[in-house]
Amino acid sequence: MGFVLATFNVLDVFDAIDPARRERIARIGALLRPHAPDVVALQEVGTIDAARAIASAIGGGYDAVIGDADERGIACALLARHRIASSEILRARHLPFPRFHVEDPEPFAMRIPLRRSIPDVVVDVAGFGAVRVLVVHFKSRRGKPMRDESGNAIEPASTTEIAETEARAVAWRCAEALFVRRAVDARLREDPNAMLCVCGDFNDVPDSLPLRIVAGAAGVDPSAPRADALASCADSIPLAERVSVDHDGEPAAIDHALLSRALAARVSRAFYERSSSPDPSVTSDHAPLVVRFA
Repeated sequence: MGFVLATFNVLDVFDAIDPARRERIARIGALLRPHAPDVVALQEVGTIDAARAIASAIGGGYDAVIGDADERGIACALLARHRIASSEILRARHLPFPRFHVEDPEPFAMRIPLRRSIPDVVVDVAGFGAVRVLVVHFKSRRGKPMRDESGNAIEPASTTEIAETEARAVAWRCAEALFVRRAVDARLREDPNAMLCVCGDFNDVPDSLPLRIVAGAAGVDPSAPRADALASCADSIPLAERVSVDHDGEPAAIDHALLSRALAARVSRAFYERSSSPDPSVTSDHAPLVVRFA
C-alpha cells in the first residue's frame, strides 16, 4: 500500500470564519483533493479550527495537530488520515548559535527564538508503516533590521547596513536549521531505520546552508554522504518544474520535504502542484509539494 504526503504554505489562513478565507479554504481543498494525501503539513494556519476546515475541504477523515502561533498569528499544523501514534510540539525560547571557543559568551544575547514551534508527529500508516513528520516554517528571506533599546526597527542607511539585515536573516534560519538537525539526530540515533520527513516552508533554496544543515550535508564530503543524511525530494523534480514560489518575478523552490534513507527509498514521484490555475496566488503564493511513496 502506498502513502501520499503534501506540504503547503496556505498563506494567512488565520481562521475559518471570514468569508474570503472560507472561499480560499475551499480552493485549497479542491487543489489537494485529487491527490488524496494521507498526511498534509500546513504552514500559515492560525487556529486548530482553520486546520480542521482545510481537512474538511480536502475530504475529511483527518486528525489535526497544531503548533503555537507566532506574533503574526500563524502556525504549523499537520493533518493525518491514519492513526497518530504520538505527537509533540518542539519549542525553544532561545536557539543557540555556534561559538568559536568553548569559553565564548552565547552569541546574539539570546535574541533568536524559535518563532513557529514544530509539530513532531508519528503517523501509523496502514500497510506502509510508521512515518515521523516534522513540520517547519523558517524565518523569511526578508532582511532583519537592527533594533534600538525599545525594540523599534532602525532602517538601514548604507549598503553595508542593508547587507547586515540579510546576514541576520540567514543567521536566524541557520539557528532554526541547527535546532531541527539536533532533533533529527536524536530520533535517528534511537532508530537509524526510521522513516522520517522534515517538510514545510524553509524559505531557502536547495543548496542553501540552512537546507544543507537540516539534510546533514553541511561540511560533509558529497561523494561520501553519512547514513543519517536526509534526501531532498526537490532533487528528483525536473529543474524547469522545480518552482514553489514566484516572489517579485523570482521563481524558486523554497518548500521542501527532506527524507531519511529508509523513507527516500520508497519515493515514487514528487512534484509541485501548479497545474490547477494559471495564477497559483488565487489560492496561495506557494504551490504545494506532493510526494508519493510506494
